Amino acid sequence: MITDERKFEFEHAIRRAIPRDLFVDVKAQFPLAAEQADAAVRHSHKAVTNGVPLSRVRESKAVGLVRHQLLDEVFEQALLRHGGQAIKSVLVELNPDEMKAAPIHLTTGLFGDTLIGFASHRELEDTPVKNATRRALCHQNRGLAPDLFHGLEMFNDRQRFVLIMVRRDPAILGKIASMTVSIADSRGEVFLYQAGIEDFLAGYGATSSAAPMGKRPPKLRTVSGTFKKGKTEKADADEK
Repeated sequence: MITDERKFEFEHAIRRAIPRDLFVDVKAQFPLAAEQADAAVRHSHKAVTNGVPLSRVRESKAVGLVRHQLLDEVFEQALLRHGGQAIKSVLVELNPDEMKAAPIHLTTGLFGDTLIGFASHRELEDTPVKNATRRALCHQNRGLAPDLFHGLEMFNDRQRFVLIMVRRDPAILGKIASMTVSIADSRGEVFLYQAGIEDFLAGYGATSSAAPMGKRPPKLRTVSGTFKKGKTEKADADEK
């Protein structure tokens, strides 16, 4: 069980590391991207002569694929705009004495020592446990909850991973039902912290930027192309 004091520690650390305006952009633009995906697929048969409309099931699947790509584009642009550093790999602990670098195939940004990505789920309590990349990222949260192998740690003791979880409206393809700022445990099986994005934004108060006190805001490392340059088709397969 995570105490309220512990949750406050998580919130405070995230707000100090990640600019508020990043969450503002995501909150405003993700719903628009979802609408765009729905419109693009729903009306695609009208773009050509004798176009074929999709059945409801196929349309839903196609909208989901297009929606993910549009959300990914919006998220990547927001990371670049607000000074996020592109991450290509993270260290995963195989045993107490052995670490390995796990490749990251999904758009992930780093602000200070806080990693941030996004994922979709059907229900609020659903975690992205089936995705190998996100499992590696969630591994960075070891020690946030006590277990047999790690003692309790503070949020700032090492790099941590924060997720923006997106849930679409089950009845309307082009509508997002909820967005939450979430922290999963090291196995990616349960959420240690979860707050609606509006409530989380309210906690910033009047501050427009959340850079740690006494430190210069994190700057984007020089990257040519996009966050995903150089990735193979395996990257796309990882998301599926």
